[in-house]
Amino acid sequence: MWRWLMIGSALLLLSGCAGLLRVPGPEPECRGYLRELDRRVAAAGLHDGLGPPPAAYPYLRANRFLNSFEPELHQPELRRAWLDAGQALDQQARLRELAALPESSLHGLERPAGLPGHVLAVEQCAERLRRADRLDADDGPWPQAARALRIADDYRLWQRGVGLYPVTRWFIRAGVGRWQQRVRALFEADVAIVPPGLRYLPVLEPEAEQGRLYFTAAERDALGWPQLADEHWRLLFARFAPVIELDGAADHDRIGAPGLNPDGLPQVDTGLPSVYTYLSAVRFQSQTLVQLNYVWWFPERPEGDGFDLYAGRLDGLTLRLTLDAEATPLLVESMHNCGCYHQHYPLPGLQPKLRSTYAEPPLILPGPGPAETGLHLRLRQTSASHYVTHLTFAPLPDTGQVYQLRDYQELRQLAVSAGGPGSLFGRHGLVPGTERRERWLFWVSGVREPGAMRQAQRHTTAFVGRRHFDDADLLERIYQPVSH
Repeated sequence: MWRWLMIGSALLLLSGCAGLLRVPGPEPECRGYLRELDRRVAAAGLHDGLGPPPAAYPYLRANRFLNSFEPELHQPELRRAWLDAGQALDQQARLRELAALPESSLHGLERPAGLPGHVLAVEQCAERLRRADRLDADDGPWPQAARALRIADDYRLWQRGVGLYPVTRWFIRAGVGRWQQRVRALFEADVAIVPPGLRYLPVLEPEAEQGRLYFTAAERDALGWPQLADEHWRLLFARFAPVIELDGAADHDRIGAPGLNPDGLPQVDTGLPSVYTYLSAVRFQSQTLVQLNYVWWFPERPEGDGFDLYAGRLDGLTLRLTLDAEATPLLVESMHNCGCYHQHYPLPGLQPKLRSTYAEPPLILPGPGPAETGLHLRLRQTSASHYVTHLTFAPLPDTGQVYQLRDYQELRQLAVSAGGPGSLFGRHGLVPGTERRERWLFWVSGVREPGAMRQAQRHTTAFVGRRHFDDADLLERIYQPVSH
């Protein structure tokens, strides 16, 4: 009898252990929590053009710059920095999503045990899952994570197939060539002689020059990214903030702060002149180069004479400066916020290769000269069409309206008049309601909605071949250092 009691007790003990083994640990709880959070964010329509993280690694997101390191991830220090950056991108996105989610969408969303508050749950779950997945280990599944995080190409092959792209691309390329000739004839690397109709100046920041010193002294991680405090980045943006001049003074030539009306369509408050900033990076000559991006918006591009292909709601420009390790600009670029009219203005120290590896040759114009202390980029745009016609480094003018520098991420969390915050950008990174008639001609290029305004990291900048504004090898494919 005692023998049977002992056997029965042992079986009960084993069954208890088995039950303990079946209890979900923190990792499955965290994975389920993040996936459910993503589901609710998607149901609320809060995933814009940058999208959700991959389902297998819901604590990581990427961009084309991070994608470029995939062949080098066997290096442990570089891999750790890569994972840190991907985790930071996801954290930023999730904090925005949590702030935008209405309380009703969070109702019933259970957090893992011991994690009070959704912000803490997001932070701690990322750490737990990264350890559980062993992505830092040399023999971990980081190759699978890198593949899952690849950014998709923004060109649609089916459009090119239906549009007989192998034939039609030659007509498009000829049209691009004619446009480039017209721009070359109109552009001058100097200050316009005729006074502008409108001028916008950055806020004068007495300590802006210190931004360059902080930048050059900063430590860099294994990816080559400077470790700077937010305040120091702000000073660097202030140092290079441009002077914006317009030929006209109509409402459609005034810059402002975008918002969404009750119908979810974009509008611009020109009573709040604003320029939005974000950081990006490019790789060149085995170095990581930081890029300062300045973005501004106009209410519209108005209808011109005749059948206007390019008119429509909202218009805008992105100005980008690529800096070397000493915070000296190497390249200035401008691009309309549709991804159209991408123009290059190289500075001393950089020269174009005889031939780039892009199918559509980039438009390279005379550079604005060296960025000497105390000088700011001074940029001139035409009325209505907002084409860039003059660009140079010059002293700050004495008069003009003052604009505020604002974080580009604000555009992903706008106040909607109908209630609740929402992104300016839709699921594919397009701004709703900004369609242009030119899409009827250029859809054969494979570009989604040609002419529509777009979100950063979703700009295609060529109709022939493939080119993105955020290509990590863009400089490498077009330029070489000036040999001394």
